[in-house]
Amino acid sequence: MSPVILPRDSALYATFADLIRSVDLVFLAGLPGVGKSLLIQQMTLMAAERGRRVHLLQWDVARQPFETPRYPLQNGATHPLVIKAVGVWSRCAIAAWDAEFCGKGDLLIGEAPLIGGRFMEIVRRADDAAEALLRSERARFVLPVPSREARAAIEAKREQSIAAPRHENEAHDAPPDLLRSLWDDLNAVAFRLGLVDSLESRPYTPAIYRSVYVHLLSNRVLHVLNIGPILPPTGSVYEGLDGLPNLQATPEEAAGILARLETEKPGDGAAAWYEI
Repeated sequence: MSPVILPRDSALYATFADLIRSVDLVFLAGLPGVGKSLLIQQMTLMAAERGRRVHLLQWDVARQPFETPRYPLQNGATHPLVIKAVGVWSRCAIAAWDAEFCGKGDLLIGEAPLIGGRFMEIVRRADDAAEALLRSERARFVLPVPSREARAAIEAKREQSIAAPRHENEAHDAPPDLLRSLWDDLNAVAFRLGLVDSLESRPYTPAIYRSVYVHLLSNRVLHVLNIGPILPPTGSVYEGLDGLPNLQATPEEAAGILARLETEKPGDGAAAWYEI
């Protein structure tokens, strides 16, 4: 199993230790290619050292029951109805998880990409059983903001891991060109939100990245982590996560949500994915 590589005297280690001690749900938010997988792995390993059983909520696992022959993954892109359906299901799944494991010492660690609407339902206010939990002090949203240097190192590492994967999940990671395309998309969102003055193409900029995600997460308890260089893992960032319980819809749940959404007609001027 991969070891904990975060220096024990670092601010990042101290932050994770505090979260593991004090909350029951942690969601790592952000674009692909900002180090979420490594941070999830490291938090999971640290939680195990402290006797907490970890459950995971991962986009690539959660979407699978919803990808039917009618709504397949095409050229790496998830169908918009699937994105919506997974988000609708996720709120029910989080509430059900809490009802089963609250007070037992278990920890839910999830990811919240948000870009393109992926798990955006988790961060929007809603009148349901999950809302009070998601906005409480028991749930924490963590936004890792890598420096330009850290982001470049992540992209370089991603290129290597896709070319020579050490874990089956690495072969399906978003390649560097897609990482840059997603950043361009987020840069355009920053302009639409009035966070930048022009729509010009620009390289990854930590301040812009942070401002967009702070906006997206304004309804939740947020902790921003500025990420500099991190020691490289000795193996895959997915090692240590195999076999952990993952939240995932049953085929019947997925089919029911898709059928309901198929009957709903989006209104004129439907909200963009980044509107909260």
